[in-house]
Amino acid sequence: MREFAWAKAPELIPEHTIQRMETADVVIIGAGHAGTCAARAAAEARASVLVLEQQTEDKQFILGIGEIGHINSRWQRDKGVPAVDIDEFLDDWQTRTGNRSDYRLIRKYAENCGDCFDWFIEPLSQEERDGIHPMLTPQSGHFPKALNGFKAWSGTPNMGAALQNKALKANQRIAAENGARFYFETKALQLIKDGDTVTGAIGEAPGGSLCRFLGRQGVVLATGDYSRNPEMCRDLLAESDDLIDGGDWSGHGWDGSGIRMGVWAGGRLEPRSHAAMGGNYCFPGFNLIGSAATLRVNCRGRHYSNEGFGTHILAATAGARQPNGMLWGIFDSSIADELTWQAPNHAVFDYSDPKELEKLRASLAKAREAKDGALLRDKAGAVRPLYCAPTLEGLAALLFDTDGDRAAFLETVERYNALCARGYDADFGKDSRLLHPIRKAPFYACGNLKDSHKPGGQSIKLLVTVSGLLIDHNQQVLGQDFEPIPGLYATGNCSGCRFGFQYTTSVPGQSISIAQTLGRELGRYLAGRNAQ
Repeated sequence: MREFAWAKAPELIPEHTIQRMETADVVIIGAGHAGTCAARAAAEARASVLVLEQQTEDKQFILGIGEIGHINSRWQRDKGVPAVDIDEFLDDWQTRTGNRSDYRLIRKYAENCGDCFDWFIEPLSQEERDGIHPMLTPQSGHFPKALNGFKAWSGTPNMGAALQNKALKANQRIAAENGARFYFETKALQLIKDGDTVTGAIGEAPGGSLCRFLGRQGVVLATGDYSRNPEMCRDLLAESDDLIDGGDWSGHGWDGSGIRMGVWAGGRLEPRSHAAMGGNYCFPGFNLIGSAATLRVNCRGRHYSNEGFGTHILAATAGARQPNGMLWGIFDSSIADELTWQAPNHAVFDYSDPKELEKLRASLAKAREAKDGALLRDKAGAVRPLYCAPTLEGLAALLFDTDGDRAAFLETVERYNALCARGYDADFGKDSRLLHPIRKAPFYACGNLKDSHKPGGQSIKLLVTVSGLLIDHNQQVLGQDFEPIPGLYATGNCSGCRFGFQYTTSVPGQSISIAQTLGRELGRYLAGRNAQ
């Protein structure tokens, strides 16, 4: 494995500086989605559990917007969401990852994620559970079950970040009621090894005192991703690094400390280029029309891609290769209908949610009323322009500075409308169901700045990375010889073998669901080892 500066192990912490010791069956580092579910599951199975979390208990930042993408839960069945064939789901997953994910691991997720969701929301009141919205439910009559060979399913619960976080903290309380001990404001510094076996971790408590936390059955890294570590992003997100020329384009997650500890203990990283949300793709429409496959043009007014290739993330990789400048999504007044032809995936527009439809109507009205376009702020805080004009010529004048680019844009729309009329996209191969002409005034353009020299890079700044340490189907970390390291496990976004070379999903919110599900499965597995 290539040597990186951050992968060089520091000096071991001297024994004489460690003031105390705690011992349990399982030591878990990190109390996010994966770590919390691992702790509750292990504690409920009567294993003793220690959990180290560097954040404060009352102000813990928890990733996720409340979309927990799973299949076949009791909650979904009660909401009328159709059941999903697991083998079909797995075949699609392996297709998306180029067979790079561990099939046994993903099968474990697919078979258990529905039950895990029901288990995760148990602490919520019946009123709170009933108020969770199943996305794209009911499905529109145009719901495309497959695009370009990629399949997709509806019914992801959208519970909102506040309720999601409430549920996670409630799961921590259940773990504690079952005997798990949480050490908040305690940062893990190094793993402890006895020969080749990882036996524990050294943590720094508030005030700087050091403690040895020993786990008889295993130590679990559930420390999250490395999207907030610029050096690791440059080294491991090779495709994004090749596309982004400057600026700090690291993201919203964590600093990779758990992954580094795993590497220092001999763990092997998943091969590059790692998977992430953002960095190697760019598309207009985020937070306005979601993944709708409207016509997209570059800063020269030219059509450049199949906007509906399977999932918007794969479709949007072409945007990262366009000239620096604005990318525009072009649509007309039929956009509300066009949105009902989307397949569900990350960042989908939920046409079954009246609040989302009302927000879209308000944004379009704002653009119609604004002489020089409206500025919209998305969920990540970025400001994106939205223009409206009664004619395509008027829209061209708002979007482009030169006569040549305006003429190219008008030619592009004319050509696109002709392809729509034929029902066959000879230019980029877009599925005929997604070919919607741009004819009904007024006309709109939503934009996104693609600039390889800006900190935002090719898209919004990274949300999170979803690759990490190589693990086997039991989530045991593999060493340099690809053999399991005794005593060391990784789950959640510090682990690999889940998403292959790109985060692309068949339902929205799969990164949260797979963290919760595999965290719970790992907690049960380690508790079972203790009982043997």
